Amino acid sequence: MLQEITDQFAPLMKRFAIFNLWEQRKTKAGDVSFAVVEEDSAAPTWDNSERCGIFATHDVMNKFSDVHDDGYRVVLEALARYITTAPALIHYRWDKDMEALGHERQLEAEDLLKPPLRYLMSGDGNKPNRNEWFIIPRCSSTYFTGRILHAEFVREKLGPVNHLDEANRHRIFIIYGLGGAGKTQFCLRYAEDNKSRYWGVFWIDASSEENAENSFASLGQQMGKGATFTGGMYWLSQCTKPWLLVIDNADDPEMDVSKYFPVGGSGHILITTRNPGAEIYATAGHLRFSGLEPEDAVNLLLKTAFPKDESPSPKSDSRRTAQKITSELGYLALAIANAGTSIRRNIYTLEMYLRHYLGHRKEMIVSKSISTADEANIITTWEIPFQRIASRRSLEYRDAVDLIHLSAFMHFESIPEAMFQRSWEGIETGKQLHVTHGLAETTSEWDEGSQFRLRTALSILYNYSIIDHDPKRGLLSLHPVIQRWAKDRLSETDQKRWLNAAVAVLAQCISPHMEASGQGFRRSLLPHIEACLRALKSLYNTVGPDTVERATEIERFAWVFAENGLWKRASSYQVDVLKFRAEKLGRFHMHTIEAQRSLAQSNLNLFDLIPCISAQRHILETNWYARPSFADWMTWPPWKPEHVPYCITLSDLTLSLWFAGKLDWSKRAGERAVKGLVKRLGPDDPLTLTAMFNLARTYHHLCDKHASRALLVEVLHKRKRLFGPNHPDTLMVRNELGMSFCVARERLPAAERLVSNVLAARKRILGEEHAYTLWSMNDLARVLTTRQRPDEAIAILDKVAPILRRTLGEAHPGMSMTKANLTQAYVRAGRWGEAETVLKEVLQVVPKDHPDWIVAKLGYIRVLIATERLEKAETDCLKVLNIIAKEKVLSADSPRILVIAEQLSLIYEKQERWNELEALKARYPLMDQPGKQQFNIRL
Repeated sequence: MLQEITDQFAPLMKRFAIFNLWEQRKTKAGDVSFAVVEEDSAAPTWDNSERCGIFATHDVMNKFSDVHDDGYRVVLEALARYITTAPALIHYRWDKDMEALGHERQLEAEDLLKPPLRYLMSGDGNKPNRNEWFIIPRCSSTYFTGRILHAEFVREKLGPVNHLDEANRHRIFIIYGLGGAGKTQFCLRYAEDNKSRYWGVFWIDASSEENAENSFASLGQQMGKGATFTGGMYWLSQCTKPWLLVIDNADDPEMDVSKYFPVGGSGHILITTRNPGAEIYATAGHLRFSGLEPEDAVNLLLKTAFPKDESPSPKSDSRRTAQKITSELGYLALAIANAGTSIRRNIYTLEMYLRHYLGHRKEMIVSKSISTADEANIITTWEIPFQRIASRRSLEYRDAVDLIHLSAFMHFESIPEAMFQRSWEGIETGKQLHVTHGLAETTSEWDEGSQFRLRTALSILYNYSIIDHDPKRGLLSLHPVIQRWAKDRLSETDQKRWLNAAVAVLAQCISPHMEASGQGFRRSLLPHIEACLRALKSLYNTVGPDTVERATEIERFAWVFAENGLWKRASSYQVDVLKFRAEKLGRFHMHTIEAQRSLAQSNLNLFDLIPCISAQRHILETNWYARPSFADWMTWPPWKPEHVPYCITLSDLTLSLWFAGKLDWSKRAGERAVKGLVKRLGPDDPLTLTAMFNLARTYHHLCDKHASRALLVEVLHKRKRLFGPNHPDTLMVRNELGMSFCVARERLPAAERLVSNVLAARKRILGEEHAYTLWSMNDLARVLTTRQRPDEAIAILDKVAPILRRTLGEAHPGMSMTKANLTQAYVRAGRWGEAETVLKEVLQVVPKDHPDWIVAKLGYIRVLIATERLEKAETDCLKVLNIIAKEKVLSADSPRILVIAEQLSLIYEKQERWNELEALKARYPLMDQPGKQQFNIRL
């Protein structure tokens, strides 16, 4: 019931401001102290929500007698913030509801009118709002002014939606110019003003190749295709409805921007860049942004400086002063907006600003980090308010300075507030991380005081227009020019100090337990991890760890890469961490062993099985010697230890050996792992359940269906109780149980229902192109083939194959699995020629010492027999039996050997070779027993 309520409430959470509070003082009842509601229950770690502890007992945590009571400030601050944002939010939702109502009325009118209204696709005309997707990082500034002619020019050059150029290409428009000229703000406003023209509006951060790929991955995840670059790109390429794609901050001259253009021609593309050479990508035109028109510049300055007043008349002294200021600022939009903020904040009056600005500019122009006068104009407008903030000695202003120093080394867009909250909470688990500074210090729990400090610091920076802050989404952003200025104004020593602090904050907010509930948050950290790694490379000339603390930080970054499928990136950092720890701490140290295990997991996910198994055997050997206590040496027999780290490694080896086809070794490792973990941790521990599941899969492929199914049923019941029915681990067991029924040809309707339900859940949770989703599609195809519905199976696999080819490559084992399942469907459908072609491809890829090569060869023999090529089939049967006997690829009692013998007996029967048939039956007496395993390939 609770799970059902949670599932129903989850889609509604984003519509509410949720702030969970919990008691930090236990309630006393006699001699017993306890928490009435535990923290995990009172304040679950949800995305899009806030949480904070109140230093009070349960019965008084929401009762305040005066302003100094515990929790009062944090509750007051949250309520005040919600009250402030409520009118705009209500207005926005009212507009959306009215828009939806109007659209509904329009549809009703169309139904009444005969003929119905036409939806013209060739031009823009008077059309209803067709927009369904509007994904941009933030709204345009409320002070945005001017650029009207530019917007009209861009719209004219892009032309009607769904209109292609002569070469059937996208309409691409390039906007280039100085940083701070207003390119991004122009695109934000253009997207808002033209939203109704496009079915979808999408935004790609191209400040680096990694960020561009992450943006497409986020798009793929939102559209249910999986969080991969190819998933997002492919989805957009397949869209036939009109879309607008903004590729922002594509400043790197070495970047090939064209690889971010989706295939097909249904879209308009806007590119912003500082690189004039990007003109070569334009198919619709280009525009250079420099300063605003003088009149627009003056209006912008006065609007930002005096937002509540009417602009002074054109002949007034204020307007003449504003004209002088904007002229000195080169009419650059960003510099003008910053100057207006400084005047609005009463740092200087309008009349005094110019004199003080010129003094600061003179100092800026000689700075080595400033290369042009225009850059000096922009930077000076930030230096003025920043020096005012830095000169204040109160705690909140010092926090604001610290926050800008930390943000200088993050990615400039979408820095989550939760990053700082979780780093506070990471003190107990992050003792090996660097000690950070100021606001980022993790010397206490995240409480109302910490929350108040962070919110106050954000408010100061926002009010001085140094950052953009979206309290509803809990995100802060900086203009890229501001971020570079914030970094360049520091000495090299201070840059290293604050970079270390930023790296520590990031690492501390990555939980060492990697809970599934925090996966979305950790994915949002990827751009900031990339930014810190680039800074480390720049300042230290290496990313490799040089201290124990840095090794822990890099290790956690690698975990996030691995969690998001970036296993090559993860393994490259894990190799560095392992090498450092082995030299610094020794091979037997627990952290060295942890690093080696993480690297082995990455190698497993890359299907690089030889180094994976080699590493796990090394870990096993290390754990054999490094036993936690003297009592662990007293187990009998002593050469078969049972301490937990040793058994966990055995469980890992069970899985790796299963992948490698070493089923007998996998079984031996799995049985020892289960026995030891049940004894040490109990049968309900998640680690024990993982070992039981790995062993169940090995039993399954050894054709011991009873042992396999008993373990699967037990693990399924316990995981459903512990994690719920849709947890990734639970879905894995449900899928495997369904395939157990399928292979045994028992309860086939139940098998189809189980696998279909898992597939639907994985599509919803992981996306259509996630590896596990594709695995379930393969398994569903196998079930359909077994149920005599090969055409449906072929249709599913025809969808899977191009996705695998595009995302993983032709040589990936998942592609071999798909081809093998496809051949089964072809055989069942009588399409022998296609089955033979695909089987030949599989036999070229699968290693000959793997059991699946034997199984593929068996499928090929069946095709030969069905097409009456008996001599070739006999030769292959004898060759396979000789390989099995020589290489011991399969155990002597493997059911698959009997199936091969059956094929040979079928050949002898067709050729009436009765003596040889009798000799074969004498050699394999179990051959005629019913219930043989059908050939299948499962890599």
